[in-house]
Amino acid sequence: MKHFFSILALFILISCSSDDSEDNQDQKTIIQSVLPSLSASSTNIGETITINGQNFNPNIACTIKFNGTNGQITQITSNTISVTVPVGATSGQIELTTNGVTLNVGYITVNGTNRLFAYKQWGTIVELNPVTGAETKTLVYGTGSNYLKDLGYFAPTNEIIAQGVGNTSKLFKVKLTDKTVKEITFAGYDQLIITSTKLYGYKSYEGIIELNPNTGSEIGNLINTGNTSGDYLYGLIYNDATNEIIGEKYGNDKNVNLVNKICKIKLFDNSVIESTYSGYDELIPASNGKLYAYRGLKRIVELNPATGAENKTLKNISDPHISNFTYFPQTNQLIGKKNIYNNGIVTSKFLKLNLTDNSLSENNILKDDYDYLIVTN
Repeated sequence: MKHFFSILALFILISCSSDDSEDNQDQKTIIQSVLPSLSASSTNIGETITINGQNFNPNIACTIKFNGTNGQITQITSNTISVTVPVGATSGQIELTTNGVTLNVGYITVNGTNRLFAYKQWGTIVELNPVTGAETKTLVYGTGSNYLKDLGYFAPTNEIIAQGVGNTSKLFKVKLTDKTVKEITFAGYDQLIITSTKLYGYKSYEGIIELNPNTGSEIGNLINTGNTSGDYLYGLIYNDATNEIIGEKYGNDKNVNLVNKICKIKLFDNSVIESTYSGYDELIPASNGKLYAYRGLKRIVELNPATGAENKTLKNISDPHISNFTYFPQTNQLIGKKNIYNNGIVTSKFLKLNLTDNSLSENNILKDDYDYLIVTN
């Protein structure tokens, strides 16, 4: 369906050359374009929107980008430009470029879409195009904390939340709506775990405790996860499908054999369940209800979320230096990065595993060796 927006007239100059001009200078043609009103600026992937205006020239090539992703122009008339919202489009600015001139046409909300952000070590958070991995905008440049870790998206407040590590521990929060940053001194934890509605902290050899997402203060009672040498939890993630915090323990059994265990903290009753399993470098929860895992130099697999057993191998992986996997619902892909080292120079590739056909692509180069990839939902 087409969305027609109320308009505000906006003028841009488009240069046209004229061989017949006496002084051979460019003539200027004034084209009226339009600005969609924010009160009605929403659409869906695959739908067609129309930019209304005057004096558009169907014979002059133009591009329209949705927050950095190219749309497919289906028709240009003297008064309208029709464009299909592409896969990978996210909420943000629409840009019209023609004859070397770019105009911000307005902001549009793409319904049901996810956004992709990345954190550069020592202070910058940027938004990435989820199709190409290219940086589209800087969200935060520099933070008060020396280093951020455990970055994730907290939907109830539409914020990226992290833990700032420096002389003092801080709860770091940046609002996606206006880019405001707040840093609150708090106790500090071995890891923050962000669920769909709550925030938790992990204390090593003690357990999991709920935190107030506004102040960082502790709420309620500690969920005990063990206090012996083999009870340290690694790689904690939240699985929304089962409402569990999941992590990994490893230690030696009575025969001094290394044993990996999957540890699941059920948040509906605070019970803790452990069972032996294969062990992985990364656990990757997905909003499609499935649980994936990556084991370095071996494979990406789908796990049974109840037992941790392997359901199937999705892709065999022999390359080293692959990390930062996360699930991107809009395209049903696992995305991550692959580093290639050559004479001390690092090249980072944008890695995408299509879960529909298990095809793996690494065609796009990332601008930086990002420490975290963060997906909104």
